[in-house]
Amino acid sequence: MGRPREHGTATQAALLAAAAEIVGAEGPAALTVRRAADRVGTTTRAVYSLFGDKDGMLRALNHTAAETMRRHHEAVPVSDDPVSEFPALALAYRDAVLEQPNVYEMWIAGLAAPGPPPYPPDSDAALSYRSHERVLDAIARCVASGRFPGRDVERTGAQLFALVHGLATLELRGLLGDPDTARSSWVDAITAAVTGYQRPPDTDRPGDAAPRPRPARRRAVPTPAR
Repeated sequence: MGRPREHGTATQAALLAAAAEIVGAEGPAALTVRRAADRVGTTTRAVYSLFGDKDGMLRALNHTAAETMRRHHEAVPVSDDPVSEFPALALAYRDAVLEQPNVYEMWIAGLAAPGPPPYPPDSDAALSYRSHERVLDAIARCVASGRFPGRDVERTGAQLFALVHGLATLELRGLLGDPDTARSSWVDAITAAVTGYQRPPDTDRPGDAAPRPRPARRRAVPTPAR
């Protein structure tokens, strides 16, 4: 018979929760094996046994955030009316952020730079992208059905991503009011954006058209001296 595991899932969960609190308050650089172990009341040996080292803990935190995003987004039902899916998809993003608030900023940073910790490996970056793919799928169906006329799928997806990230950042800092008010702000913002996408893009946007010539400045006529 093999040796029984000295440290189980309860210790693992407690260590991840402690690590998330440290990362959320002070950033990934502040996390150490000793600090996480002391906060839980266990030994550093438990950390090494369960995660390998500090980098292993950071990878586990990123994986948890990525899986949380995927789970919430893929739980949104596909509808015959893809436009109706966007408020639920936005709230799925919000729910995932509020479930893992301490590692949200680290997760976002990792999307741009997968690799060594604190950034996620490529596999977790791909896992994170699955949540965005769910949104892109809804956009693509809107474009194909003519509900989003003249819209580019990837560009529209990036704009919606920017919108929900901004809302998440504000809510985590307490700037959207109480939870009910914040939720209402999310729904209002995403509904306004989606309503706009149902109109053809404005081809007269700044940068798309040639600049208008400025009117010539009138020169002042000097008053003759008397």
